[in-house]
Amino acid sequence: MFTLKEAYWKPLIGNTDWLLTPIYFLFFIMLFMFIRNMLYQDDKLMRKYFMQGLTLKMFGAIGVGLVYFLYYNGGDTNEFFNNATVMYGAFGENTKDFFTLLFSGNDYNLPTNEEYMPWMYFRNDDSSYMIGKIAGVFSLFTFDTYLPIALFFAVVSFTGIWAMFVTLVDVFPKLKTQFAIATLYIPSVFFWGSGVMKDSITLACVGWITWGSYNIFIKQQKIFSSIIMLSIATYLCAIVKPYIILSFAPSLVFWIFLTYRDRVKLQFLRILIGPGVIIISAIAGYIVVSRLGRDFEQYSLQGALKTATNFQGYHTFLAETSNASGYSLGEMDGSTFGIVKNIPAAINVTLFRPYPWETRNPVMLLSALESFALLIFTIRIFYRTGIGRTFKAIGNNATVFFCIFFSMFFGFCVGFTAYNFGALVRYKIPCIPFFVAGLFILNYITEQENVKRLAEKNDFNY
Repeated sequence: MFTLKEAYWKPLIGNTDWLLTPIYFLFFIMLFMFIRNMLYQDDKLMRKYFMQGLTLKMFGAIGVGLVYFLYYNGGDTNEFFNNATVMYGAFGENTKDFFTLLFSGNDYNLPTNEEYMPWMYFRNDDSSYMIGKIAGVFSLFTFDTYLPIALFFAVVSFTGIWAMFVTLVDVFPKLKTQFAIATLYIPSVFFWGSGVMKDSITLACVGWITWGSYNIFIKQQKIFSSIIMLSIATYLCAIVKPYIILSFAPSLVFWIFLTYRDRVKLQFLRILIGPGVIIISAIAGYIVVSRLGRDFEQYSLQGALKTATNFQGYHTFLAETSNASGYSLGEMDGSTFGIVKNIPAAINVTLFRPYPWETRNPVMLLSALESFALLIFTIRIFYRTGIGRTFKAIGNNATVFFCIFFSMFFGFCVGFTAYNFGALVRYKIPCIPFFVAGLFILNYITEQENVKRLAEKNDFNY
């Protein structure tokens, strides 16, 4: 049995990590090369993106571990690993205790409570405890070694982001390269969404929810496997970060209803029923959010206001006393107007901040450069397409609406509550692939319209 000192003060990364990590890295490379050869025998682009995406995720997982080990000298990932160590020790001492910890939650009345629970820092937080349990399962296959556990998290995250990628490609097959950039190659996504963190699991969940919902409600294919993956992903996401479900549910409702609207071939009829579809989608989305808000009280409107106020005070305190990278959207008065007036600022801070001049450390500077590049790319797309045509394209295409609406809604929720750039860079990663994908689709649609308009003009001249 490990002692308390051994559990909490052992190095996050040790000699065993450097011995085992290359072995597990090569194992996953060979395993996924085999899977790639089964799935994509003739598609060279998909074969390339598949292996490159996996490799980036695994390097990202190693990078996150090194950053927390060498630069931050600790963080949530340490406590998740400590939780895994406790469960690994329990498995060695008494297998029954391991499964009790795995399936019975943090019930203080369990016989394992006195022996194991004091070692688990996140035992009172169901969402964090879930990540610790997942890490605990992976620890059994990695000899309780941090970096190999991180590779398992990276692989899980990759499966979800790949599911998102293939879903988008199925809708717009000509945008494979653009969607690969949006989902696989954005640094913050493959870096912060790959380590022993909540964000790796929730990013995977968002991808699988997208894939499952698309197959069930839009394509009507692979129903059984889609239901299974959708159920697992929704369950995990609802435990780890319920606010993602709250943001994603209405976006999915809009996507499904607007997709069926777009299938109406007569343009006049499509325009006629469009407002009704949007109203029905909005009502359905509101019902879903209200229901989820009752199930997860802290993520209801009142709970969000309370959370935002608490986070504002806490991160302001950190910024003043610990040189933390805090930001403010202004005072929270709890009114509807107070929320509405902060929507643009909250979305802006999520998608485009910190600005380079707001950074205080090298890690944050890298995030700022990425955010600034995204700002330039967004301005470029809007400039090329025009404001009016951009909004028209968003309203006329279900997938664009889905991507942009979720990005805006989620961006507001995260920016409204985070109040810390260090946390924000991780919190925002579920919406970044959708936002960038939405911009690529907008650009593609307007280019197609320009080609069509030019062809019609030439035909008229002849």
